Parts: sequence; C-alpha cells; structure tokens
Amino acid sequence: MEENRQSSLPDRDAVMFIHQIRKELSLPSSKEAVRMIASVLHAMRQTLPLEKANQILNELPDFLKLTFATNWEHNEKLVHINHLDELVTLVMDRDARSKRGLFRNEVQTLSVIILTLKKLQRMVDLENFDGLSPALRQELHGLSAEAAA
Repeated sequence: MEENRQSSLPDRDAVMFIHQIRKELSLPSSKEAVRMIASVLHAMRQTLPLEKANQILNELPDFLKLTFATNWEHNEKLVHINHLDELVTLVMDRDARSKRGLFRNEVQTLSVIILTLKKLQRMVDLENFDGLSPALRQELHGLSAEAAA
C-alpha cells in the first residue's frame, strides 16, 4: 500500500525542474510552465528525424518522456533549424497555429527556450547530440559556459 502511494507522488526532479523554470520566468502557475516546456520540447522534436527523436526520447528523464511524446504525429513535417532564433520562430509558429497563446513575444520565447535547454542540458548531453545542428550545439555550449560563469 505504501509503495503504491509513493509511486503516485510527483517525481522530485520533475517538481524541481518545473518550479525552477516557473520561478525564473515569473510564471503564475506550474501548469503554464509545463505547457511552455512541452511547447519547446515538441518544437525540438519536430526538428529531429524519427530515429534521432527516439534517441533523445530514450535519454530523457522519465518525467520528461511523456511531455516529449505527447501529441506526437510521426508524419509531422521535419523542420531544419541551425540556430536558436530559428527555434524561437518554430515555437512561436506552432503556438500561433494551435491558438494556445502561450508566448507573447520573441524575447519571452527565447527566454523559455534557453532556460528549458539549460535545465535539460544538465540531464541530457545536448552539446554532443548529433541530431542537433553543429551551430545550435555551439550556441548551447555558449549558454552552458554563461550559466557556469
């Protein structure tokens, strides 16, 4: 009985991940943070061929696997991106098409993406993940260096 109750409790890492992003972005709720994180992960997923998307899915911590895979359309058009600004455009376009209205402007969207990727970088080695363009991996390396400074 105790074991079942324990397994239904939220994963501590998940709670901390979401709480940190919510706090750093001054979001009103964890639900909004989760929706934004999911939007970033879904856009990133759209930039990866199926094999690479499956590879990163397997490397994600359990609490992000469901978020990454939710509403996954395997026939979704692959979008090639090389830089963070292109990822910002993709996230905003997807948000506009879904009419969710999560992202207000490019600056906010970039902040959400950077924060999500920096937190994700602590769990998955994105800098060496060959599914991402070399230029984007270099930008991630620069973000990691800035975060460490």
